[in-house]
Amino acid sequence: MTLSEILREHSPALVALSGGTDSMTLLAAFVKEGLPVCAATIRSEFTPPDEVTRAEHFARRLGVNWRVIDVSVLSEEHLQFNPPNRCYICKKLIMTKILEAADGKTVCDGTHADDAAEERPGRKALTELGIVSPFALARIGKKEIYALAKEFGVPVIPSSSCLATRIPFGEEITEGSLKKIAEAESFLREKGITGMLRVRLSSGRAVIETENNEKAHAELYADDLKTFGFSTITFREYKTGGGNSWNRIEQ
Repeated sequence: MTLSEILREHSPALVALSGGTDSMTLLAAFVKEGLPVCAATIRSEFTPPDEVTRAEHFARRLGVNWRVIDVSVLSEEHLQFNPPNRCYICKKLIMTKILEAADGKTVCDGTHADDAAEERPGRKALTELGIVSPFALARIGKKEIYALAKEFGVPVIPSSSCLATRIPFGEEITEGSLKKIAEAESFLREKGITGMLRVRLSSGRAVIETENNEKAHAELYADDLKTFGFSTITFREYKTGGGNSWNRIEQ
């Protein structure tokens, strides 16, 4: 089936809008087809603040009804201690909340064919809950999504992941540590760091990961980053591969 056919089959829909390129492109595709669609964004302790803002602005720009759903993921004791199946537990929790808000509409997300080809814990939760992933069903991967994004005027944002992926499995996640990470990443973005960026944190030690051509630029702000309360700061190149040495799988 084509993407258009899949979208029509599953409308009216509610798009789980993360604020990333994939879900924004999916929402734009529904709108382009003239299909009934709305959107919802989860706001939790794990959510980078700029993603919620971007999601809202984009939905408003398209004239789509949008709502934010607040979820306290750290109220789940299992998630506080960052177990290896964190992504599964978290995805099950937040997507259940979105389903409750869908009012009978089909809940769709931006998972694509490249994601579906990898073993990701959150995919199991999506399958169990019956979440529809139109890009994956249409065998559309990242490259094709970027082409659609250009066609639809969707901003291409560097791939992101929830803030919890910056902390090693088994290490307690606190609101304070997540806040430090989010503020440090926002600071570096404001200073002009582009491309992939992660501020990883373990036992107070921060590792700043950027693309290789941005590493020297980021290092200029080492003293500024100390003000966020990190005990030590090191810099290294970001490499694709499921959270590098912190967590084996990013979601």
